[in-house]
Order: sequence, then structure tokens, then C-alpha cells
Amino acid sequence: MNDFTASNGVRVVNLGGKWDQSLFQFAGEIPGLADEICQVREVVFQDPDVIALREFFQAESDERLGRWRWPENPDYVVYPCSVKTRVRVLRESGTGDLEWVDQGDGRSYEFVHAARAYFDAHPEPKPWHDSVEGEVWILMFSNSAHAWIVNGGYFQSAKTLTNIAKTDTGIISARRIYPEVEA
Repeated sequence: MNDFTASNGVRVVNLGGKWDQSLFQFAGEIPGLADEICQVREVVFQDPDVIALREFFQAESDERLGRWRWPENPDYVVYPCSVKTRVRVLRESGTGDLEWVDQGDGRSYEFVHAARAYFDAHPEPKPWHDSVEGEVWILMFSNSAHAWIVNGGYFQSAKTLTNIAKTDTGIISARRIYPEVEA
């Protein structure tokens, strides 16, 4: 698109330019500025900047619409729904196909790949992620389990004084032992 009029009446024209830049012309009234300043304005953008601006505004729109765009194939957008293990995946190009996908779906299909990428990027929070200063937890890893105390935003080993993040993916499960969980 080389010529576009925005909802506020400002006309944007991409006049092209040199090999690595584009010249954009903006025309329209800007309240508060003198007519001779605001009627036509030209801005030169480097091509990487134009690409970055397009992606920025698309991401802003995606956030406003509550959707997630698959980085590997941006033509697919994922809409979370009230069932945490299910999403709607939309392919924007072509016919705009829409597919419901469950988290455990094992098909080899682009809609499912997009859904898997969404679930990987949005893991379900674990109870120990919300642990607070002074609590003691037994953390289970694939080859060990022992007590860790919450110190700042980390777990600190009672044995080795090693720190790990509360969201460390090596933690398989955890159980709070102090203060005791009241039933």
C-alpha cells in the first residue's frame, strides 16, 4: 500500500526513495500548528526502520486484540480462551482458516504447531513460582530432592548456598514445608 488515509484524515504516501530508504509524505491538518507547517511533512526512514515500525504497530494491535502471533510463521495468530488447555488458531492469509486446538493435540499440522508454540511460550504457572521470602520448599529435580529457602526472588540451597530461579525448568515438582500448609 503506497497511499493511505487514516481515520483522523491524515494522508500517508510512500514515495519510495533510494535503495535502502523510503520517503513518506504526511498531509493533513494538525490542530494547533500553523497551516504552512502541518499541511505536508516528509520523513525519510531507512528500510530496516520501516520494517521495525510495521512489526511494532502489528504487535501493538495484537496486544490490544488479546492475541499472540507465532514468531516462526507470523501468518498464524493464537487466541486464548476460557478453557486454559484450548486455543483458537487463525491463519490470516488465504481464506482465514480457523481451528480449535487442544494442548495435547499430537497432529503434525501447522495450526497445531502454532498452538504448541503458544503453550510453550505461556507455561502454566507452578505453585512455587509464587513462593515468598522465608518459606522453605522441598524441590524435586530429576536426580535429587532437598530443602531450599526463598531468598529474594530465588531459591537458595540450604546445603550448598546455590541460587536458582523460582521458574527454573529443572524443577519437576515442589512442596512447601515451612510454614506448614494449613488445610
